[in-house]
Order: sequence, then C-alpha cells, then structure tokens
Amino acid sequence: MRTTADIDANIATNAAATGSVARRLFYGFCASALGPVVTAVFQVLSVPLFLHYWGAKLYGEWLILSAIPSYLALSDVGFGTVAANHMTMRVGAGDRSGALETFQSTWIFVTVVSIATAIAVGLAVVLVPTAWFFRGGGMPINQVRASLVLLSVYALVSLQSTLIQAGYRCEGRFASGMLFINASRLAETLAVFGVVLCRATPVLVAGAYLGIRVAATILFATRMLRATPWIRYGVRHATWDSIQRLAGPALAFMAIPAANAISLQGLVIAIGWMLGPVPVAVFSTMRTLTRFPVQLVEAVKSSFWPELSSAYGARNWIRARKLHRCACQAAVVLSALATVFLLAVGPRIFTAWTHGRLRLDMATFQILVAVVFCNSFWNASSIVTLATNTHQRFALVYLSIAVISVALAVVGVSRAGLAGAAASLLVTDLGLGWYVVRLSLMALGESPADFVRALGKVELPSPAKGVARTVASFTRQRSAQLLGRIG
Repeated sequence: MRTTADIDANIATNAAATGSVARRLFYGFCASALGPVVTAVFQVLSVPLFLHYWGAKLYGEWLILSAIPSYLALSDVGFGTVAANHMTMRVGAGDRSGALETFQSTWIFVTVVSIATAIAVGLAVVLVPTAWFFRGGGMPINQVRASLVLLSVYALVSLQSTLIQAGYRCEGRFASGMLFINASRLAETLAVFGVVLCRATPVLVAGAYLGIRVAATILFATRMLRATPWIRYGVRHATWDSIQRLAGPALAFMAIPAANAISLQGLVIAIGWMLGPVPVAVFSTMRTLTRFPVQLVEAVKSSFWPELSSAYGARNWIRARKLHRCACQAAVVLSALATVFLLAVGPRIFTAWTHGRLRLDMATFQILVAVVFCNSFWNASSIVTLATNTHQRFALVYLSIAVISVALAVVGVSRAGLAGAAASLLVTDLGLGWYVVRLSLMALGESPADFVRALGKVELPSPAKGVARTVASFTRQRSAQLLGRIG
C-alpha cells in the first residue's frame, strides 16, 4: 500500500511536470517581448540625441557606416539557428553526444568564417577608397576606416551569441538566454547614449558597441558552460558530416529574410515608381503602424520554438500538436485584440504621429490590418517547420510568393492606387497561410478537421489547472484510504 509520503511526492512531481512547460512558455514570452521594448527605446531616443550632439550630416554618415557591417551578421548563412534546432531535438531525444557534435562542428564553422570575413573586411578597408562614401563629408578618413573595422568585428562577434543561446535552449533555459541577450542589448544602448552625451566621436561609439558586446559574449558563454557542463568548446567531437547535414536547412533559412526584404521594400519601390514619393510615405507609415502586432506574435513564436523542437526530437506528437495549437490560439487572440485597437484608434495615432502632414487612406489601412491578422496566424503556424529544420519547401514558397506579391502590386496600384498594393499583400498572404498551415499539419500528422476543432479549446494546461487536478487526485486517494480504514 502506498504511504502518505509516496502520495505527497507523486503530487509534487505531477504538479511540476504539468506546470513546467507552461512556466517556460510564459517566461520565454516575457524575455522575448523585452527585445521590441529595447528596440523601441533606442529608436525613439537615438534620433534626437544623435542629431543634437552630432548634427544631421555626421549622423547621416554614421547611419551609412553602421548599415554596412550589419550585413556581416548573415555570414553564418543560417548555421547558428539550424544548429540550435538540431541540438534541442537531439537533447529531446536523449542524445547529448549528438548535440555536442553539432555544437562543436557549428562553432568551428562559424569561427572560421568569421575570421576569414574579418580579414576580407580589413583588406577592403585599407584598399577601397572609403572617402567615396562621403564626398565632402565631415568625418576624417581615418575615423571612417576605424569605425568600419570596429563595427565589423562587433557584427562578427555577435554571431557567437546565437550558438551560445543554443546551449540554453536545448536544456529548457531559453528564457534565461533570451533575457541575457536583451539585457546586453540594453547595456549597449545605455553605453552608446552615455558616450554620445560626452560628445564622443563615431570611433568611440563603435568602440563602446564592441566593448560591451565582447564582455557580454564572454559572460554569456561562461554562464552557459557552467549551467550545461556537458557542452564544451573544442574540436574533438566536430565532424564534416555534421556541417554537411545542416547545410541544406541553413541555406534555406537565408531565403526567409530575403523574402521579408522583397515583401517590405519591393512594394515601396513599386509604389514610388508608379505614384511618387508622397504615397510611399503614406503607405510605409500605415504599414509600420499596423505591423506592431507582428512583434507580439514573434515573441510568442520565440517562446514556443525550443519547446516544439524538443517535443519533435522526442517524437512526442501529442505535445507537439498541443504546442502548435496553443501558438496559433495565442496568435489569433493577440492579433484580434490588436485589430480592434487599430481600427478604433489607429487613424488618430496616424494623424498625431505624422502631425497631420500625411493623410490616412482608410480603405488601404483596413486592408493592411486584415493582412496583419492573416500574417499573424500563418507566422505562428510556421514554427513547426522552422523549429524542426524541415522548412526548405516553406522557404522556397515564401520567397516565390514575395516576388509574386510585388508583381501583383504593380497591377493593383495601376488600378486601385494604394488599396491595390495592400490587396496584393492580402491575396498572397491568404495563399501562403493555407500552404503553411497545411505543411505544419502534415509534419505533425494531424488532420485539418481535428486542428480546427481543437482551436476552440485550450489544450495546454496551466500550472493552476495541473495543481488542481493533482489535488483532486490526492483528495480521492486520501478519501479511499480513510474509508478503507473505517471499513
């Protein structure tokens, strides 16, 4: 007969198991949501600060310089994200040796690529006449070269953070890793603001960026190695086969930011070409305003990502399906609330934001709100393929549809103006949404009918519900014991 101590221990274990996933999702969402806040703080405060202390000319030169090295962040061609997925799936399947092989193989690849890129950047800075960037500019040529080198090294050091975060993700500590990353970004922002307030030159600002990033990366890696002792840097477990296995999914990941760029910038170019600069300003401002729910969905997506990788690696299809449904439910709720908010007060925000200098096109605005609602749903559903390294078909279709949307926009603008451009986005997003959800359901082995029925239910229990169930079970068992003794 089970003792009271055994029953108490079972209750504690069940409650912890029931609530652990929900807690990780909640903390992961909070940590991810901090990222857009840091970005917003920087965007809002940096413009007036830099303009006041540097002036428009020097600030413009700085923007050009800082934009060039940002492309170096793509030099790992997606290996960091794919490696993080693979490590999480391996750990979920109980294969830590396979996860360590992926970690060391990817670390060597990223490091070698970073060193080669740094050498190429150094040679380019010395050999290319960088003064061509700023003809008649105010920044001395030696400061241009030094700033470019420092910012390039900063971008390359940043590549290590994705792989370090993989060490946190694969052991269920995604929230801790994401919190550290966003905290380091906040430290960089504050450091840059501080040196600008001290009237520092662009070289010192670039140095502040690099100094904080190097220190944060070292601390980030040290904490990861202590928390996950089975992960270690080295070459012993690295294999070329591991790099080859990840190459396909990694290269496919590169198509996703390319598709985003085509979708965002392609329409701007098409509208500018056919209607002129003022309609471009109107459309871009409306689209920026309506896309703030996307940031919320991205935070939801990030928190569910490692959990779905782990469930997929463990072949726990029940949990994987629940996670997919819950992610889609969260996206629907958040985007629905955001839609109501935008339709109610969006026009007023637009007028206040632009100081009445731009006129809102209400029909276009309403279509863009519908686009974001549709986009939020399929974006949440795409986590299935993205988190499991099975996204190759999705990436190819997404890139193709982005190109098609620009072509449709040209036709739409010629017939209906800005509303035609927005309608082209809605049509292509509806088509892409159908494809993405269908692809996700196929990967999880779930029928569309079961998925639609399940969307009306909250299948992932909260810690409170788990505790309530275990308490009820405990009460029944204790009652049975008491009745047995009385009998």
